[in-house]
Amino acid sequence: MSGRWFLIAGIALGLLGPILNLAQMFWARQVSFVPWYLPILGTIAVALLIDSALDRPNVWRIGFAVVFGLLAVGEWYVLLFFTRVPSYHGPLASGQPLPAFTTTLADGSQLSNDDLTGRNTVLVFFRGRW
Repeated sequence: MSGRWFLIAGIALGLLGPILNLAQMFWARQVSFVPWYLPILGTIAVALLIDSALDRPNVWRIGFAVVFGLLAVGEWYVLLFFTRVPSYHGPLASGQPLPAFTTTLADGSQLSNDDLTGRNTVLVFFRGRW
């Protein structure tokens, strides 16, 4: 394959990742899926652009490689550092008794920690998706 095709494929893949991400966010309304494809496509694009620049070095090819390289580094940085879930340091711990509480269930009845005493219990907080 010639350097020109690597250049075209690199630019196409470099632009495909952000376009897919925008489509995922705005048209599919799917923001809970982590876009691993974004930095992976960016990295492949940079590899193709570097190969193209090595085949026929000129200002444009090197410029595309640098710009898409910075974009790919930014995508990896955002994905690896901004999508982390913070560690839990709350009042509950596995194997420890629940603190005293009283709550109202969906059917209107009351539930307290005394109702759960003596049973193996798992308490799950579901945020919902509405």
